[in-house]
Order: sequence, then structure tokens, then C-alpha cells
Amino acid sequence: MKRCLLSIIFILFCTHFSWANKVNMDSLYRVLDAAIDSSSIYKKQKLDAINTLEKQYAAVRNDQDRYQFALSLFREYIAFVNDSALNYIQVCMECAERMGRKDLQTQSELALAYQLADTGFYPEAEIHFKAISKDLLTDDMVITYLKGMNHLYGEMGYYSHDKRLRDQFFSKSAAFRDSLLQILSEDSYSYNALKSVELNNQGKTEEALKCSDKWMKLAKPGSRDYATMSFYRSEIFRNMGDTDMERYWLVMSALTDIRQAIMDQAALWSLANSLMNEEGDLDRAYKYMDFSWECISYFSTHMRSWLVTPILTRINDKYKQNLHQAYTNLIWTIVAISFLLIGLLMLLFYVSKKRRQLSVIRNELKNANDELGQLNYQLSAKNHDLSEANQKLSNINEQLRQAIIHLNDSNRVKDEYIGKFLSVCSDYIDKLDNYRIKVNRKLKAGQQADVLRMTSSEQLKEDELKELFDHFDDIFLRLFPTFIDDFNALLKPGEEIVPTEKNHLNTDLRIFALIRLGIEESSKIAEFLRYSPNSIYAYRARIKNKAIGNRDEFEKLVKEIGIKG
Repeated sequence: MKRCLLSIIFILFCTHFSWANKVNMDSLYRVLDAAIDSSSIYKKQKLDAINTLEKQYAAVRNDQDRYQFALSLFREYIAFVNDSALNYIQVCMECAERMGRKDLQTQSELALAYQLADTGFYPEAEIHFKAISKDLLTDDMVITYLKGMNHLYGEMGYYSHDKRLRDQFFSKSAAFRDSLLQILSEDSYSYNALKSVELNNQGKTEEALKCSDKWMKLAKPGSRDYATMSFYRSEIFRNMGDTDMERYWLVMSALTDIRQAIMDQAALWSLANSLMNEEGDLDRAYKYMDFSWECISYFSTHMRSWLVTPILTRINDKYKQNLHQAYTNLIWTIVAISFLLIGLLMLLFYVSKKRRQLSVIRNELKNANDELGQLNYQLSAKNHDLSEANQKLSNINEQLRQAIIHLNDSNRVKDEYIGKFLSVCSDYIDKLDNYRIKVNRKLKAGQQADVLRMTSSEQLKEDELKELFDHFDDIFLRLFPTFIDDFNALLKPGEEIVPTEKNHLNTDLRIFALIRLGIEESSKIAEFLRYSPNSIYAYRARIKNKAIGNRDEFEKLVKEIGIKG
């Protein structure tokens, strides 16, 4: 909660002091990601408030109280769950009708019509608006009525495919808007909101931005009005070609929606669309689109679903392209590995040949030593010289023996790893092919939603990484069964590293296990273990500081673990 409060203060500070241009968008994205991760908390707070009202509503026994609680529930649900909002405003209409309160009945029907218009039920909204008696409208109701009619015909015109009807709808919307502007104060929230949108639609972006500045001062930060203002302000910057500011205000709008548990939102999926189209940030776009889709589904209105579906389709197509590219890359990788294996086989053949030659040389040297031993008795005068020559030959023999031991050790490691490597490659090819078949079947069956769920999870990657590390630990400890004890013997008393699981290595031990295998570069170790090079460097430095002897000789001693004397 403390971090959330600090992030809110940071964003409001940037907003009110016009420092948005200097804000690092990556920082804002992290704030937005944190809000998405905490969305269940905001949603629970909203549900708790609604549950309290519903308990009070269930306890009332007269229409007057029932009307008031139903109206409060309608206002809570208005941007949360559309079906519930419509249900409670209809309850208000029924209560008002039973009480004979024409004013409350008109107020309820006006709210119902506005909600229907706002959620895409245009024919029903038009019927309810036309059913309202103009004589019963108060001054505030007249403003709500004109705003509703302006919004209704504007939306009908925007989504109409018939040019003649579209022009008629836009003309009606403009007429209601002009009527509304005539009765609103130029310093009011509604006036500046309408004027800002109108000027932006006319391409007068500079004037629209000035009007939006006034609108922003009238909107309370953290409210739904502020979220609406932020969204339309982003539209102005989009028309001005300022992508950074467009995304900044989309983030501001999305943050407000999430923290107010507003499910009827447009900013987040608009931001996802912008990220995918202009930056190609598919992972972030998918995350935002997935969360936005959950909210829209929870809100339950077909219009928002229609708007989001094309974007989801494009993201799905992009994922399929990436999957195809990954499959192509895998094929080339397999080809490269095949050539590498051929090279390794040739190298093994060459090494085997050299081993045979070394064996012959060793036998010859042994025979030579035997002959020299016999000559030693015969040539006592040359004993000193022969002793020195014998020592030199002994040293050469020891070097050859050590070379053979190293060669045997290297070959044993290679044999083990090549066998296991081929097995793992085969398993991965089978898993990928099964995954491809499963995805192909679901796509043929039209189960795109299942494919989305399958490809959105990180679990597959995490499982495969765990299996890879398990394979590595198992093979390494079979090759060097005393590695952990020998490694700890190089550390100061009390600084020993003991893995939490038997026959498994932890991160510290895996780093030095790779060094024992000859992989010394921090960047390569980091790539294998999924860490940054800086983290690997820090791990190595920390462990070397625990060494008994010279820390600079520590890694050299590690590389000698398992070498027989």
C-alpha cells in the first residue's frame, strides 16, 4: 500500500506540474503493471461496498427506501457490472411508479436510457429517451437528457455503415450538442468536456488541448471523470502525432480505471493496440489486452467485446507468426547441431587415434627404461649421467600420464554429455511436435481462446528450465560425485554451501560446476542459468571471498576437482 501511495503522488506531481514529457514511460508501465497485479484488492473493496448496500437493500420494507438503495446500487454498478446496473435502475422505475412519483420515474428512465446508450444498446436507448416527457424534466435532467441524446446519436453515427444514416445521426448529435453548449456555463466540467471533444474531432488540436487543460483542472484526480478526461486527452495527442504523451494519458486513464475497479474501460486496450502496432511490444500488449478483456467480460456488454475482438485477433496472428518463426529457428538449430555432432565424431576419431599413438609411445618408453636399467649395471661409470637422463624421462612419462588422464576425463565427460544431449534434444523435439499438433487441432476446431490460454502461460518454460537444471545436476554429480565435498573443502570453516535438496545443486554450486566444465565467461554462465552477467559476477566474487587460500587461485583449484593424482 505504501508503494501504491508513492506511485499515485508521483503521477499527480508530474500531471499538475506539466512534467509529463520528462516522465520515463518504463517507470509508468511498471506502476501500471503493479496496479494490474493489485487489481483484485481494488475489486474486493468495490464488492465489499456493494455487499454492504445489498444487505441494506434487502432489509428495507418500503418503496421510498428501496428506491434510494437501488439508486445507490445502480451508481456502484454503472461501470462495474452492466446487467446489475440495468437491473437496479429498473427497480428504481418500478418503485417510482408504485409511489406515483413521476419525477423519480422520469429520473430513473433517463438514467436507464443513458446507461443503454453508453453500453451499445442503441435501439432500446432511443426508445426510452423518446418515452421521456420533456415537461417533467428539471434543469439538471435537461442537461443529462441532452448529453445522453448527443452521446447516443454520436455513437450510432460512428458505428453505422450506411453513409446517409451516419450523416443523419451525426447531424442529430451535433444539434443536441449545440443545444447543450448554449445552456452550460463555459467554466463547467461538461462544457469543457464537450468542447474539447468537438474541437479535436474537427482537427483543431491546439484549441482542443487548451480546452482540455481547463477540463483537467475541473476533474478530480482518481475519479471516473478524471479517467474519462485522460482518455480523451490522449486522443488529442494522438491526433497531434505525439505518441509519448498519448500513451502517458492512456496510462493515467487506465490507472484510474483499475484503482476505481472500473470494468467499462477503453484506455488499457487502446494502449495495448498502440504498443503492438507502433512498437511491436507483443508481450506487454498481450498482458494489457488480456487484463482488459477480463474487465470487459466482467462488465458484460457486447459493444466493448466487438471493439476488442479485432485487436485480440491481431495479437493471436502475431503469436502464430512468432510460433512459426520459432519452429523455423528450431529446424536450423537442429541442422547446426547435426553438423556439430559430425564434427565432434570426427574429433573423437582423431583423439582416439592419438590415444593409440600415445599408448605405443608409452610402451616404447617403458621398454627403453627397462633397457636403461640393465645398462645401469653395466655402465656404472655413467651412472650419474644416466640417473639425470632417467629423471628427465620419468618427468616426461608423468606429463604424458597426466595428459592421458586429462584426455580420458575429457572423453568421459563428452561421452556422457553427448548421450544425454541427444536424449534431451529428442525429448524436446517430441514435446514441440506434440505442442504443435495440439495447437493445430485447437485452431482447426476454432478454439482460439484455448490457444490464447495455452500460449499466455509461462509455466511451460518454467517446467522445461527446471527439467534442464535437474538433468544438468544429475549428470554433473554422476561425473563428479565428490564435487560438493571437494568444493566445500576449498572454503573457510562455517562458509560451506549445502544444497537444500539431495542430488541437486543450488545456484552457487551450478556456477562453479559450469566453471569446472570449462565455461568460464560470466555472460555464458548467465545465459545458461537465466541470470544477468552482473549477477553471475557478484556470485563469483562473493564465493571467492570465502576461499581458504588465495582468492585468485580459487577457480583454478575448482577446475582441478575430480582430477586423479
